[in-house]
Amino acid sequence: MENEPTVKLASNAMTTLEDTMERLGIPPEAADTAVKNNIIRLINSASAWIETITGRKFGKATYTHRYVAPGAQELVLTQYPIRAVEYVRDTENGVDIAPGSYDFTMTGDVGVLYRDEGWVFRGYVGGLANDYIAPRRYLEVKFTAGYVLPKDATEDEPSDLPEDIVAIVWGIAEQEFSILRNGAQGLAAFSISDVSWTFDKEPRASWMETLAHYMRW
Repeated sequence: MENEPTVKLASNAMTTLEDTMERLGIPPEAADTAVKNNIIRLINSASAWIETITGRKFGKATYTHRYVAPGAQELVLTQYPIRAVEYVRDTENGVDIAPGSYDFTMTGDVGVLYRDEGWVFRGYVGGLANDYIAPRRYLEVKFTAGYVLPKDATEDEPSDLPEDIVAIVWGIAEQEFSILRNGAQGLAAFSISDVSWTFDKEPRASWMETLAHYMRW
């Protein structure tokens, strides 16, 4: 098909080419292949930057991870929001912990598996007092976490990626596309007579404030 992009959206892309072009005010028929390729590259790089800043993955995926039991009622998983847990396995005994004994309905948004009786800590002891000197990662959890990204959405499973995250991707695309379009890569400020251009290439404070809410502290 004419003017089709040759660059693909990354697996973690947080918006679509069509939505971003609409945000940029670019009619589909007015964009050639190079323009579309560059917009996709901006979407991919912005999405990767957000994941780097927040230290997490946003797209829905299934993970199998080993954890140290905290000796408390909250087991914190690496990715969130939790959508489903296939099993929690005691690898030392080869036994799956009863699903009815833990729950994430109220704490899954922050990646926590809650268990009333707690997750029993196990570790290696040493020294004259037999103190714990190292924990054992004996809990294996297979779980699904993350959001349905816009590019993966279907009628039965629409995207639930927070809109403020999508808006940041659009904002980065707008900022960087403006620089590309005006041929001003690396330009901070420039003026001739009464004409001047200034491009803000630093992340906006509002972006960083928003992303702070999606980081685990």
